[in-house]
Amino acid sequence: MKSNRFIVAASMTAAFMGSHPAAATTALPANAAAQVASWDGRYVWEESVGQHGVPGEGIAAFITYTLAVGPGNGPTRCTLNGQGLQTNKRIQCTVTPRGNAAIVKFYGYGPDNMFRDGYSTGQVLFTLTRGRAGITTSLQGLTASSRSTPRNGRLFRPVR
Repeated sequence: MKSNRFIVAASMTAAFMGSHPAAATTALPANAAAQVASWDGRYVWEESVGQHGVPGEGIAAFITYTLAVGPGNGPTRCTLNGQGLQTNKRIQCTVTPRGNAAIVKFYGYGPDNMFRDGYSTGQVLFTLTRGRAGITTSLQGLTASSRSTPRNGRLFRPVR
């Protein structure tokens, strides 16, 4: 029986190459599997999308994105959910480690995803990078809902 780390690495390789995870036949080096596992966990980004309703009496609206990486997160071990104001995203994704960064790519939509956003398999959604100041995010295919949200910065944060 193959280890979960091999399956993750094979799934990510297959998704990157545009094929189904089961089609991957080559094992990645052990250090690549360890790099993938180093990103296991949950990361949350709460995007403020402004005040809505009557001026001075309206509500503050948010969209909460949760990235989950590791066992229990589907066949690619990566899910991205967005929940909030007019948003119900359910995305199956892949994570490709590159140095101190993790590239999160679209793999498919989850069963209860509300809207098709036009992502294509293998499209980079965003990149997380570890640095001295913590994790920074660079949005690419995943776009912010508010014009005031930066495309780069400390968006996703690790949660336990």
